[in-house]
Amino acid sequence: MRAVERKWTAGLLIVMLLATAADRRAQSQDRQTGAILPPSLRAAELVEFAASAGQANTLGHAFPQARKVVLGSSGPDSPGLTAFEENSFFIYAAAAVPGAGSVLPVAKGPAQQPRLLRRVVLLKPSVFVVDEDVSTSHSPNLSSWGISSQQMPEIRGQQTRIREGDSLLVCETLFPKNATLVAQACQGEGCQKEQDRFLVKVGPRDNPDRTRFLHILSVGKTGSAAPDVHSALEAKGDQLVLTISFESRIYHLDLPPPGRGAGRIEITQSKGKPLLDYRPFPSGIMPHEAEGIRLLDQWDADYRGKNPPMWDIGKASRELKEIVGAGTIRKCRAIDLCCGAGTDAIYMAKQGFDVTAIDIAPTALSQAEERARKAGASVQWVLADVLAAPILEPFDFIYDRGCYHVVREQNLAAYLETLRRLSHPGSQFLLLAARRDFDAGGSGVAGVSEEELRYDFLSLFDIEWLRETRLEANRPGGIGPPSWTALLRRKPDPAPEAR
Repeated sequence: MRAVERKWTAGLLIVMLLATAADRRAQSQDRQTGAILPPSLRAAELVEFAASAGQANTLGHAFPQARKVVLGSSGPDSPGLTAFEENSFFIYAAAAVPGAGSVLPVAKGPAQQPRLLRRVVLLKPSVFVVDEDVSTSHSPNLSSWGISSQQMPEIRGQQTRIREGDSLLVCETLFPKNATLVAQACQGEGCQKEQDRFLVKVGPRDNPDRTRFLHILSVGKTGSAAPDVHSALEAKGDQLVLTISFESRIYHLDLPPPGRGAGRIEITQSKGKPLLDYRPFPSGIMPHEAEGIRLLDQWDADYRGKNPPMWDIGKASRELKEIVGAGTIRKCRAIDLCCGAGTDAIYMAKQGFDVTAIDIAPTALSQAEERARKAGASVQWVLADVLAAPILEPFDFIYDRGCYHVVREQNLAAYLETLRRLSHPGSQFLLLAARRDFDAGGSGVAGVSEEELRYDFLSLFDIEWLRETRLEANRPGGIGPPSWTALLRRKPDPAPEAR
């Protein structure tokens, strides 16, 4: 029953952004112009985004604007965000951004790296963190970050000040340290709109194959004092730890390089009172309409109470332990869908499995990480929606305790597509799902019939066995509603002529 009420998260989308012919043209242009990597951010869109996010009753409407800001385009042919979440405290958006003349085929190998991985965090209502990883291996001269504007920017050391209408945008470049900042007339690829007349280029003093940029941007009103934003940056290996304080709040952000994890955030009041417990950023697209955000909070609230939810039994399920103990499932790459507070994932990790675990509730994953730390277990925890799962390599074993029987009522096709992408021919799948039992009314749990279960998985999996049992619960007697336990195996892919 760990419903989805949770779903999942990790690895940002890795894609190849240039076809060979387009890349040759872009390299030729780069050598001639020394252009920045497009698209640059636009000061006007950042100001508009902050104004919109700061208005009351706007929760659930940020996705299109975040997409436009991060990608530089919102057209139907532009690539999409790879991760997104909005809540009362922040908006997080991440994407692989294409370069000039590029296309976006799916990438599988390490050599097929995108030119630009970008993530933007809006700390509501008016402070942005922009973190970018730029690959210059294909285009050596594309090593600058840019922001375009309608009015001439003013550069003061590592700070850029831009006036947009009645607003003042202040950009502080934190990384790389001692970067070069140049303001110039706007021309070429860095300028996306006719209104953009000026461009600030930020570049490292050397020209490495990969460059990371980290900036803090704040929006205030022209004529008033600049937003009082204070920051401190610490490098721990390739991870940046950023502390920002403004408006009586302190934000702690752990930022691994884009593409190597989503990072984490914690928010406290200046006097130390916690506002948002230390939790991960998303690795996939989270539900983002107003109703989706409401449900997200409801699902997460199950883990914020004094007592754990009924399905959190505090130990691995007996069915999982039985098949692992019998050697039916051997050590392999495994994924736990809707992992909740993580007891099953931790058990598999302690048995030697290489485990990834996904859930939609950040509080659940925070509890899971703490449990794993105490148990000395290594698990890749992913915050994402199982109905919009991030791209991961297929797994040998999939485990679902209580997810399927809930999500099939929301979007069965999306769930099955996730299973297809996360498995390969021969992958094994252990499913624990509530059983529809008309003699067991009052359980409060939706269930599925045997016919529904068999039909839902018919096209992808063979059912090796299907048994009636009861789910475990953390209530007197430990007995939950009637359930199915099924072991399935992914069918071979059909021959090309049969497709």
